[in-house]
Amino acid sequence: MICRSIVKRKSILYLSLAVVLLVKSNSCLAASVDPSIMNMPQQAEPQIGPITPLSAVFDESLVNSPRAATIRAQLGISKAAYAQALTLPNPSFFFLNDTAQLARQFGALVPIEPPWKLAFRLLLAKAQVRQADFEIQRNLWQLRSTVRRAYLDVVMATESRETYDELYSLSSGLVTVAQKRFAADDVAEFDVKRAELSTYQAEADLKQSEKRLDQVKQRLSVIMGRDYKNTIKAQRLPAFQLSAEVNELLPDFSKEIPSLDSLIADALKSRLDLRVVRQTLAVNEASMRTAIGNIVPNPQLNVGSSYSGNPPEGPATRGYFIGVTQEIPVLNFQQGERARLRAQNIQIKRELESTRNVATEEVISAYQQLAAARQRVAYFQEKILPTSEKVARMARRGYEVGQTDLTATLAAQQANVQTKAAYLETVRNYQQSLTDLEQAIGHPL
Repeated sequence: MICRSIVKRKSILYLSLAVVLLVKSNSCLAASVDPSIMNMPQQAEPQIGPITPLSAVFDESLVNSPRAATIRAQLGISKAAYAQALTLPNPSFFFLNDTAQLARQFGALVPIEPPWKLAFRLLLAKAQVRQADFEIQRNLWQLRSTVRRAYLDVVMATESRETYDELYSLSSGLVTVAQKRFAADDVAEFDVKRAELSTYQAEADLKQSEKRLDQVKQRLSVIMGRDYKNTIKAQRLPAFQLSAEVNELLPDFSKEIPSLDSLIADALKSRLDLRVVRQTLAVNEASMRTAIGNIVPNPQLNVGSSYSGNPPEGPATRGYFIGVTQEIPVLNFQQGERARLRAQNIQIKRELESTRNVATEEVISAYQQLAAARQRVAYFQEKILPTSEKVARMARRGYEVGQTDLTATLAAQQANVQTKAAYLETVRNYQQSLTDLEQAIGHPL
């Protein structure tokens, strides 16, 4: 009966010290804490509405962000080229009064523009608007990258805050265990103070992580076009035991990355930087056609009324005149403009080759980084995280029953937190590599 009573009291003690904490930073952490810790004021993350997925953040940023509105407004400026292309030369009015011969003339000078000049200007305006459209798409694509990185900062800051909150809870639990063992003359007061010091350090890290979380949330809200106080609740990383769960923040290991050759070919075909340069070349060729069309100056039609009050013989005469003035392109045949456009054409072609070279290099670099990041994430999920958690759990339980000292327990606990922090950094590297690869290709994967 005595043995049974002792076993029963120990069971109650162990149950009172063991509370399982589910940590969603792709790890499940079992923590042993005293029930009194559960009554301590926890600095839990406030609930701010439903979770906002990354795709919804993209949509809202493109619609409401002032940065996106500024980019879209460039299209209206470029479309003004159509109105400019349809602008025709103004006619002129003249009046001549010759008092010596009592003669007066007044009439109009009407420029006559050949139709091909109008056609060439319209083709040039169309090419310029298309170039502006590609530039807008490129700028919006870069804004998408900015939003994605800001959203990833929120996710990582949230996971870091949860990790430090877990560390604080576990440290508080160790303080309770150390106090009980000290009260039972099982350990020295030195263990209690060391456990308290560990709790203070964990609390300082937790407060710092909360400030970091507020910062990145407010920054994302500003980028999205919201008030900085109107923050979102970002997605969480699934627990690492559920690595097969579909989540847009983690790699889908059921799908292979497309081959490097196909990605390079795709980038050379659809990358927006290359489209902009190609369209710049098209604008230059349209400008060349316009310059050639302007070699022949516009003729002028002169028409008006004529009056002569003192002819050599006879009474005063009245009549009209009509004539044509044609400028001859002898000295100015657009040679300067054509020479500039030819030189610019050569420069744009070289820029196109340079951009193709840069695109190839960026795809290769991002591809290799993404492959390495995927492999490292898989290794963390399959081996490192479960092993680290098991070691930390064994160290805590060993200290609770007096099999290990506090030094080994604190070291295992800190190592487990550092492992989770390294995993979060690995996920960040994966997302950044994925973003870089999408930027290099020119469309989402």
